[in-house]
Amino acid sequence: MQRLLIGVCALFSTLFSLGAHAAPLIPPKGGQYAVIVQGSGGVEYARHADDMIAPASTMKVLTALAARLELGADFRFATDIQAQPGTKQGDAIKGDLWINFVGDPTLSRMDLVALFKQLGVTSIKGNVYVNTGAYNGYERGNGWSWGDQTLCFAAPVSSVIIDKNCAYGTVTATQIGKPAVGNVATGVPIGIGADNVEVMSYGDMARQFCALEVDMAKGNFYELKGCITPNKEPQGLRFAIHDVEAWGWDNIRWAMNRAGISHDGLLRVTHQAPVGAQTLATHYSVSLPVMLSKMLKKSDNLYADTFLKTVGRHYYNKPGSYRSGTMAVRAILTKNGIDLGNATLADGSGLSAHNLISARQMLSVLNFIQKNDAQLDFIKLLPSSQVDGTLAWRRSVTAPMMKNKVHAKTGTITGTSNLAGFIDTAGGQRKAFVVFQRGLSQDPATHERYRASKAPWPWTVFEKGILESIYQQQPIQIAEQ
Repeated sequence: MQRLLIGVCALFSTLFSLGAHAAPLIPPKGGQYAVIVQGSGGVEYARHADDMIAPASTMKVLTALAARLELGADFRFATDIQAQPGTKQGDAIKGDLWINFVGDPTLSRMDLVALFKQLGVTSIKGNVYVNTGAYNGYERGNGWSWGDQTLCFAAPVSSVIIDKNCAYGTVTATQIGKPAVGNVATGVPIGIGADNVEVMSYGDMARQFCALEVDMAKGNFYELKGCITPNKEPQGLRFAIHDVEAWGWDNIRWAMNRAGISHDGLLRVTHQAPVGAQTLATHYSVSLPVMLSKMLKKSDNLYADTFLKTVGRHYYNKPGSYRSGTMAVRAILTKNGIDLGNATLADGSGLSAHNLISARQMLSVLNFIQKNDAQLDFIKLLPSSQVDGTLAWRRSVTAPMMKNKVHAKTGTITGTSNLAGFIDTAGGQRKAFVVFQRGLSQDPATHERYRASKAPWPWTVFEKGILESIYQQQPIQIAEQ
């Protein structure tokens, strides 16, 4: 009898699992979607797979693959200081110095101090040239939102990158009606003004449609304006650097001072390294796979666009730019049999609204990665469901059975929610998939209800149904719109 009950329970459990998604999945109202899934036998499901959609941060998969193929696993950024032979005399540099910045996204202010300490000198008697020739062109991608320019996820991508070209400060607002005060940590070369910030209740802010805003000025001064609610503790702020040239100069001066070096000369910008000079000090980044892992797991935009420009520089042997980088990515992938066809590449991070790619084109990138993963060791660099990165808490993969089964890149910009990568199914197969959703919007009242209740968004429910169908090896059923 007990065996019979166990058998019935097991059968019921199987039937429940097989019928879990018997009802067709409902795409978000008013939105568009594209889905494609491939197993060992080829494409198993495709719907709207040739529609062109903004990839958002799934674009980083293309950038990372091109960087891995072009630069190699041993690649490291090298920021160095050079001078003409004989310039270093004892504990002094008697002549000009060049700091060759190469867009290293890992370079910190303290790394800069250590770089100067490597010189082993106490004085520099000559000009210090800041070489920014590694990159040229715009520091932000075509199609980036102007409203994001003060935010650190849209920091400028230049040859000079120090502390990710992002600075921290605070604003203190303790009491309604009292003035707010902006503060910056000692030695951080930015300024914050808060004279035009009004401290008021959340209700008053809502009634007056008021929010905290910021204007940027040359020299990295940030003028806060608008409204803020009171708080007993200072509220942290993060600002994308606006004036990269000033940021570089100010941090170089600070680093030389921290390294105990006096400087008698000028700071100047150049776009060329010195001819015949010798290297006196070098800072190396971590290796490429470590940086790619951070880029993909944390969806780091600065890393992605730095790699885009670096790939362009390496491939064409010319200063890197968004133009040369996107052309190089396409050329490198094409050379490896990945045809992007009519896809539009505008940057490496996916921030640009001008990027367009189809789910089928993205799948071709994933297929190459899967076929060559023994050599590339790429899939482990992606976020894993319930484990790390942007999939640690994504609500479409929170079912217990999905833990560490999805290895994929997320992609989110306004109105878009994407996921592209791999699923290890219940049957032990690894399948590549792409789920793109765009045009995601709700009326304000509905949006507020979802936000307040913390219920999963409709596009999350749709994505969850697709992923669990793939995992359980069930047919994907999507209702006709």
